[in-house]
Amino acid sequence: MTMNQQPGEDIQQAWMAFVTNHILLPQVRPVIASSWERCWARVDPYSPHRPPHLSAEHLLSIQVNHFDLMAIARPVMEDVYQFIENSNSAVLFANNVGYLLDAVGDANIMATLERMGITPGTLLAEGEIGTNGIGLSLLERTPNFVRGFEHFRQPFHLFDCAAAPVFDTSGKLIGALGIITLRGHLHPHSMGMVTAAAKAIEAQRQADQLLEEQNNQLTGLNAILSSIQEGIVVWNGEGIILHANPTAANLLRVKPDSLLGSKLDAYIRFPRSVQDALQKQIPITDLEVQLTAAGEPISCLLSLQYIHGRHGLRMAIAVLRPVKTLREYVQRQVSSPTFDLQNLIGESPSIRRVRRMARSAAAARGCVLIRGEPGTGKNLLARAIHFHSQRSQAPFVVFACTAVPSELALTELLGSEKSNLESAPITSKFELAAGGTLFFQDIDQLPLEAQSVLLNFLELGIIQKIGSRKPIEVDVRIIASSSAPLEHLVREGDFRADLLYRLSSFEIVLPPLRERKQDLDLLIEQILQRLSKQVGHPLSLSRETLSLLKAYHWPGNVRELESVLTRAAVQASPARLITPAHLPQLQPMTETDISTANEDGKILPLEELERRAILQAAQYCQGNVTRMSEMLGIGRTTIWRYFKQMNLSPEEFRVRETKSMNVSN
Repeated sequence: MTMNQQPGEDIQQAWMAFVTNHILLPQVRPVIASSWERCWARVDPYSPHRPPHLSAEHLLSIQVNHFDLMAIARPVMEDVYQFIENSNSAVLFANNVGYLLDAVGDANIMATLERMGITPGTLLAEGEIGTNGIGLSLLERTPNFVRGFEHFRQPFHLFDCAAAPVFDTSGKLIGALGIITLRGHLHPHSMGMVTAAAKAIEAQRQADQLLEEQNNQLTGLNAILSSIQEGIVVWNGEGIILHANPTAANLLRVKPDSLLGSKLDAYIRFPRSVQDALQKQIPITDLEVQLTAAGEPISCLLSLQYIHGRHGLRMAIAVLRPVKTLREYVQRQVSSPTFDLQNLIGESPSIRRVRRMARSAAAARGCVLIRGEPGTGKNLLARAIHFHSQRSQAPFVVFACTAVPSELALTELLGSEKSNLESAPITSKFELAAGGTLFFQDIDQLPLEAQSVLLNFLELGIIQKIGSRKPIEVDVRIIASSSAPLEHLVREGDFRADLLYRLSSFEIVLPPLRERKQDLDLLIEQILQRLSKQVGHPLSLSRETLSLLKAYHWPGNVRELESVLTRAAVQASPARLITPAHLPQLQPMTETDISTANEDGKILPLEELERRAILQAAQYCQGNVTRMSEMLGIGRTTIWRYFKQMNLSPEEFRVRETKSMNVSN
């Protein structure tokens, strides 16, 4: 049977035969027959009960969830109703489950539907009310019509219905649109009308989604352009500015909003060469030009690109980079030291061995432990190993163990999650160094808890932030340095033995300056060259000065040599020759200097002698309590007691070490 054929007594007889004896007669359409079979065991064909209905709260919740869809469907339903008005018909819209969400129609049929319990919130699924147009189109996912006696439940024999499913852009079923009228009044074109209306809903929904996606992309693009440090100006073929990011507005000394929609030449005047390039649509890359904006010249690097359409130029894009900012950046890069192994000055066998081992360590992936007295160049060597490794383009992060209080070491090292609305999360040093190198400066000062964290990372390759349950996998190489006897600290329980074994994959010992005196000439020459640039004239040493420098034992190593020569250069200025008079601290000590008596000849008290010994040892050992203990032959506890009595701290003798970041580190 087609839409033009009215179901007569033969369909009514077929319905009676099926509901009475479960016999399907041939005049029943296959789609209706399949529906009747599904309803046979589930639906009572004579049931007078009303269909299931949502409560007002649940209906409102569903309508809110489907608000965007209903906002599109309602105008389409009203357009369809204009064509069928006064025909005792109604237009229905249900969601993908079958709940009726909206209806519009003639008053008579709306009242009839209401008496049967069919109002917004009614479930029109086939499993509840039997064969019907809305339920069938949802189940079959195709447009369908059900006329009169084709409905499985007898109360619905009063109606004809045509319905079509509605899909989203991914093919997911989201609802169904239907026309319902009294039996025998369904127009032959109702099926085409309702199918076209369903397609109109799909097309409008797709257009809205595409528009929303474009708006989101445009918002994201504007956010990206606003965060770029270069100025960006976009204009169309008529010279109307379409976009200008805040950097461009600041560069042109105007507000961003005032640029939009304005003529380009009202704010920017390009030089003749750029105007010719614009006229001929020739791209430009990093051309140094001088623009005129707000009547003032602006020097910048200009890049131009063009976007063409079918009818010619659509947009031109200009990227502006202030020359001053670029030059400052280049200056910072050029003035930053180059951490090359050649900066480790010297040709003695010991320093050559250090450079050879450092190259091997740079080519490997294991941990590196750098040992040596303060001032021998451990920091420089660590940076040089990173510079020569495959990680040279990744970060080099320094964790100064002596500069971080013990109670904050774990937080600084591991970072922490955001604990409340006001606090900010802390990024761990491991995350900052991801892909690169994390350098533990003076690792002997690392607290035991932090040592355990480092050991776990070396074994597992993961960390866990404080306050977080989520492990983080990071790729970081560890380099550590120490001036302390780590084996002695292990015996005393102040350093983990298993951590020492892990760190010692590559162990490099930097020799003290007194053991490589043959490198002294090269070191002095290199330091004097640098100092000459600072003072603005060449510097040189007298023969006596050079002899004095070579005779000195240099307890502070290269750092002390740099400090001595720097003070001598300042004292000698504006003279160009440094003499022994400029090096009073290196003059040979007299008997008075080493006497235990004061100026009137009396022997100094033992307490004063002990105080002087502690201070001299602290200066020599740069505040390293372990080395002071070994030098003086007394316990670490005793040294701490002396510091407390003198109201001093070992940290005060490490100031030069922690602040110095030059070649002697």
